[in-house]
Amino acid sequence: MTKYVLLLLLFPWISFGQKEGQERIDSLLVQLPKLKPDSLKVKTLNDLAFSYQNTDPVSGQKYANDALKLAKNIKWNDGIAEAYRCLGINFSTNSDFEKALGFYEKALRSTTNKKILSKVLRSIGLVYTYQSDYKNAMEYDMRALKMSEEVGDKKGVAAVLSNIGIVYYDLSDFKKAIEHYEKARKINEEMGNTNYLASNLGNLANCYSSLKQFGKSVDYYKKAVALNEKLGDISNKSVNMSSLSGVYYHLKQYDEALKYANEALKLSREINDGRNLAQSHGILAEIYFEQSKLPENKTVQQRLIQKSKSHLHQALLLDKELGLLKDVSSDYQQLANIESLLGNHKIALEFFQLGAVYKDSVFNEDSKETIKNLEDKRAIELRDKEIQLNKITLESKEKQKWFYIFGILLLGVIGILLFYQSKNRKKSNEKLQLLNEELDHANKIKARFFSILNHDLRSPVSSLIQFLHLKKDSPELLSEESRIRMENKTISSAENLLESMEDLLLWSKGQMENFTPHFNKIHVSNIFEDLERHFASAENVNIYFENPENLILHTDENYLKTILRNLIGNAIKALRKTSDAQIKVHAFSQNNKNTIAVSDNGPGGTQQQFRALYDKNEVVGIKTGLGLHLIRDLSKSVQCEITVETSPGKGTIFTILFP
Repeated sequence: MTKYVLLLLLFPWISFGQKEGQERIDSLLVQLPKLKPDSLKVKTLNDLAFSYQNTDPVSGQKYANDALKLAKNIKWNDGIAEAYRCLGINFSTNSDFEKALGFYEKALRSTTNKKILSKVLRSIGLVYTYQSDYKNAMEYDMRALKMSEEVGDKKGVAAVLSNIGIVYYDLSDFKKAIEHYEKARKINEEMGNTNYLASNLGNLANCYSSLKQFGKSVDYYKKAVALNEKLGDISNKSVNMSSLSGVYYHLKQYDEALKYANEALKLSREINDGRNLAQSHGILAEIYFEQSKLPENKTVQQRLIQKSKSHLHQALLLDKELGLLKDVSSDYQQLANIESLLGNHKIALEFFQLGAVYKDSVFNEDSKETIKNLEDKRAIELRDKEIQLNKITLESKEKQKWFYIFGILLLGVIGILLFYQSKNRKKSNEKLQLLNEELDHANKIKARFFSILNHDLRSPVSSLIQFLHLKKDSPELLSEESRIRMENKTISSAENLLESMEDLLLWSKGQMENFTPHFNKIHVSNIFEDLERHFASAENVNIYFENPENLILHTDENYLKTILRNLIGNAIKALRKTSDAQIKVHAFSQNNKNTIAVSDNGPGGTQQQFRALYDKNEVVGIKTGLGLHLIRDLSKSVQCEITVETSPGKGTIFTILFP
C-alpha cells in the first residue's frame, strides 16, 4: 500500500543537468542553421540534445550524434565528451541504462576537463540510483561533488547535493535528504536557476509526504508542476502529478488521486517515458485496490480489483525491464495483498516471497555500511581540506613565527624526553631498592629458619640417638625397668618432636608465603586436654590446667596450641634444676577480655632475656632456637597480645590477651 511513496523518488532524475524548456529549444533551432562547423555549433547541438531529453529523447539522441560527429571532425575533446554525455542522458530517459552507462564511460575517457567529468560522474551516479545500487550511486556522487567544489561549479554542487538527497530518500533517511535538498535549493535560488529549483521543490515534496506532512507536500508539488509547465518539462510534470496523486491517495481523496494519476499516465505515454509509465500504473493500481474495499463499491468490487491487477502487472513488467528492483519488490507486495483479499493465499505467499527477495537485494547491510563509509570519507576529506587551507594561510602570513615556534617545540620535546628519562630512571631505582629489600628480608627469614631447626629438633634427635647407641652398644647396663622407662620416654620425645616439626613447618610457611590462620570457635577445655596428653611424659614437674569459666575463644586452634606448647616447653626447660617444679596454665576472663596465663616457679630472669618477644629485629642465635620468635609471630597472626612478667628468683608469667 506504499507504492506511491517509493515512486515519488523517480522524478528528480533530471536534477543532474540544466533544463532550458521549449523556449530555449526554439531559440537554439533558429540559431543552428546560421552557425559554421566549429566548436560553437558543437556546443549548440549538445544544448539541443540536452534540452530535448524531457520532451523528445529520440530527437535528443539525433542532435547528440550530430554534435559527436562534428566534434570528432574538429578534434575537440570537450565537445566529444559532452556529446557522449548527452547521448547517455537521452538513453537514460528512455530507461536504456546499459547504453547510457556505455556512453558515460566513453565521455570519461574523452576529456580531462574536471567540470565536464563532474557532470558525467553525477549522471552515472543517478543511473545507479534508478537501479537501486546505492553503493555505486553514492560513490560516483561523492566523486562528482569533490570535482565540482574544486572547480567552483556551484550549479554542479547543487545538482550533486540533490542526487545525494535521492539516495538518502530511498534509504528512508528523510531528514538527511531534506538537509541536502535545502542546500541545493539555496544555491539555485541565489543563482536564479529556475529549472533546477523545480526539481528541488519536487524533492522536498517527496520528503514531506514521507514524513506525513501532507499540507507542505501538496504545496511543494503544485509549485513544482507550475515550474514544469513554464519550462515545458513534460517528463517531470508527469512524475510530479503522479506523486501528487499519491498524496491524495493517502488522504483518501480518491477522485482527486485518479485525476492526477490518469493525467500523469497520459503525459508519460506522449514522451514514452518508461519510468513514469510504471509509476502511474502503480499508483492507479493502489487507488483501485483501496476503492474496492469501500462498502459503497461492493457491487463493483471485482471490477475494481481486476483494474488494480491489470495496472499492477503493467507496472511490474516495466519495472523489471528497467531494472528498478525496489519498485519490483513493491509491485510483488501489492500483488500479494490483492491475491490474499481474493482468497488465493498460495499465490499471495509466492508473490510475498518474491517481493522479499527483491527487497533484500536492494537493502542489504553491505550497501548501507558502504554508504556510511563514503559519507564519513567525504566528511574527513572536507575537514582535511579546511585544515590544509588554514595551514597555507598561516604559513604565508606568519612564516617567520613558525621558525620560532619550531625551535620552542624542539626544546620542549627535548625537555619532555629528559623528564621522562629521569622519571624512568627513578622508577628503575625504586624497583631495584624494593628488590634489595625483598632479598634482605628473604636472607633474614632463611637465617631464622636455620636457627629454628637448631632449637627443637637437635635436642630430641640427640636424645633418641644416644638411647639407640646405648641399647646397641651396652644393652647389659639397662635393667628391664630402665629399658621400658627409657623406651617410653624416647617414644614420647619422638612424638613431641613430630609435633614440634609440624609447628616449625607452620611457622616457616607463614613467614615465606604469608600463611593465613583460620578463625573458629574453640573450646579451651579441648586445648587443655590435648596439652595434658602432650606433656604427660614430662618428669620432675607438675603441670596444672585450670579453666573454671569454660571459656570459648575465637581463634585458630593450631596456632594457639603451638603457642602454648612452646611456652610450656620453655617453662619445663627453665625448671630442670628447680625442686618441686610447677607450671600452671590458667584460663579466665578479665576486663571483658579472655586471657590465658602460663606461670612457673622457676628461676625467672630479666626483661632483656625476653626481648625477642617484642622486637622482630632481634637476631636468632645458634642457641636461641625457635623459642620466643615463634611465639611472637604466631601471636601476631591470630591478633593476640602477649606480655611477660619476670624477675630473678620469682618465676615467670606469660599472659595471652585475646581480642
